[in-house]
Parts: sequence; structure tokens; C-alpha cells
Amino acid sequence: MKQINLRHKVESLLRILVKGTYENLKYRRNHILKTYREKPVEKNLYVSFTTYGPRVHIFEYTVLSILAGSILPEKILIYVPKGFKDLLYAKTDSILLDHLELGIIELIEMEEDLGCHSKYFYAFKAYGDQKDIVICDDDVVYYVDWLKDLIQGKHNHPDFDVFAYKAVQVYRTDDAIEPYDNWFHLTRNQQEGKTLYAEGVGGVLFLKNKLTKEVFNKEVFMKITPKADDVWLWFCTYYNKLNVKYISPKNNTKLLYVIPDSQVVNLWSDNTSLKRNDIYVANCNTYFKEQLNFELMPLIPLAPESHNMNKE
Repeated sequence: MKQINLRHKVESLLRILVKGTYENLKYRRNHILKTYREKPVEKNLYVSFTTYGPRVHIFEYTVLSILAGSILPEKILIYVPKGFKDLLYAKTDSILLDHLELGIIELIEMEEDLGCHSKYFYAFKAYGDQKDIVICDDDVVYYVDWLKDLIQGKHNHPDFDVFAYKAVQVYRTDDAIEPYDNWFHLTRNQQEGKTLYAEGVGGVLFLKNKLTKEVFNKEVFMKITPKADDVWLWFCTYYNKLNVKYISPKNNTKLLYVIPDSQVVNLWSDNTSLKRNDIYVANCNTYFKEQLNFELMPLIPLAPESHNMNKE
């Protein structure tokens, strides 16, 4: 046990030297907070995410990683449940208190907590017709050119409306969308796909005034996809006739690092291990087909033979 603890300590010390890690970010935090106002800002672009009480000690490092980026958004919008600000102000080691409400960072207590859907719902509703919006998660640190590469992707691919660092190719059989476990992530070696599924954890850029129809129907999404904003946004994206582009990180850079101790509670493991994503996809498939006369499945490519062979 002592050897294992010693190894973890050594690895943690070494990670301080690796840019983009939580340990390196923590080591550089004072410098980041002193210098971020000197960086270029992308006007008319906001970053939005949500967090809650159990992550009051964690989310600040997601913000810090964005501030450490090569280019900054005009605003970082953080949507939180009522009482969250009191938790933050009670912290004696907060690194952001002196920077809240002074410019780029806004902490917004919600009238109604919509869970994971809060990361996009309020930002889209308030600013989606005027600003490009990037949604992300509250438990990771993003690499230095994260936002820059998303913005460059928008300029390089004008025929697309949504840009994602983590994009998944979904396949179907003749009569059904394949189970979530059979989906696979695009990589630098395979960057093209059709009817891609964008995962918010990597950061997803939505162009302004594009995702407008059905996305705000909270009575529906809280019923059929209460813990799967990515699934709801996937159906809404193609219902609005939008196209998703996968953006590959440059120079073999690791896209993100999960913040230590942030995964005690997380939706991803529950949604995947408990097969909830398959249930949520089926719910959306039924709702969009029966209530909106929209079928996503015909837009999804049939699984190739090689894909079927890999499952065997």
C-alpha cells in the first residue's frame, strides 16, 4: 500500500510538468488569474455549463482551464441551483471569488434546475439568437487551444452548424438504431461521418440562431431524457436540419483531463453501464416520430460489414 501511495505521489508531481493536466493548472493558477485579461477575446461567443453543490470544489478548475486558453470567450456562463453561491462564498480556498461578476465570468442561479439540460437551455434561450454558444462540462480541464480550434473549425467548414471535439458515429440496422455500446468515437484517423452524435463533455459549438425548434420543450425532455442532454440535442440538431462537424485536436494534444475526485457522481457511467442511453434514444425516437413526424433513423448510415465483424 505504501508503494502504491508513493507511486501516486510521484505521478502527481510529474503531471505538474505536463501542460493541460489538472496538476499543472493548479500550479499555474496565480499566473493564469493575473494574465487572462491580456488575452484576445472572441466577440459574440459565450461558453456555457452547469454545476451543482457536490462540485463546488471542482468546477473552478474547468473555468481556470478556459481562462488559460489561447483565446477567451466573451462570457463564461455558469448556471447553478439556488444556494450554490452561498456554498461558494463559504469556501476559504476559492480561486474565483474575486473574479466573479467583474467581466468574463458570470455565476447565474436558476429559477428551475433542469439538471444536465441547464448547461444549454438558459444560454440558448437568452443568447442563442445573438451569440455562438459553446457548451461544456464542469468536471474536466480543457487544453490551451480548445476554444481556438473550435472557432477555426467554424471558419474552415462554413457548411456546418455544430462543431464537436468528441463526436460519435452511430449506425443502424434495417429496423433499429444500434445500441449505444456499438457506437464509436471518431479519431484523427477517421474524421468523417454522417449524422454524428456530439458529446458535450468535449465541448460543442452551436452557431447562433440555428437550434431553435423543439429544443426548449422542457416538459418533454425532462420526461423522456431527464439525464441525457446529449441525446435530446442529437435529435433536436437533425430535426432542425443542422450538420455536425468533428474537430480533431491539433498536434496529438490530449483534449481534456478529468479533474481528480470529480467522478464520485457522474451521469456518463450511469447512462452507459445501466443502458439508460438506449432507453433515452428509444424515447426520443418515439416522441419525434409520433408527435413531430420526424424520423432520425433513415438519416443514420447502415452498419458496414466490417463494423458487424468487429462486434463478433
